[in-house]
Amino acid sequence: MIPYEIVFDDKADKLRICLPEHLSIVEEFLEVEVRSELSKNLILDRIQRVVSGEEEVSDGTGNLYSSEIRRDYTRIYNSYVEEELEAGIDTGEDLESIIETRYFAELVTIWMDALNEHRQQQRDSTK
Repeated sequence: MIPYEIVFDDKADKLRICLPEHLSIVEEFLEVEVRSELSKNLILDRIQRVVSGEEEVSDGTGNLYSSEIRRDYTRIYNSYVEEELEAGIDTGEDLESIIETRYFAELVTIWMDALNEHRQQQRDSTK
């Protein structure tokens, strides 16, 4: 399992997931692209199709980040940064993170569970 920490960032007023530095793009992907049960289920379905051998690779594009899911590893990358690099512009931002697919699936579920719990706590506190 990948070490992680779920924290509430008071300054940004949002829930965050903290991962090791080499997974910074995975961290950002989760926070930006995995915001609902639907998005979680779509990603997990893509993973299942690859792991089962139904597909060799599953490519997906979100708002800012894209994913390339393979049986053994998943590549998460910033679509904007990749386009800029292809155009010869170095933005100085990280482009990608590579993570074992099984750990990526676990983190997607962990993140969505934490987000749902946080949302429920917010609803309960306003009653």
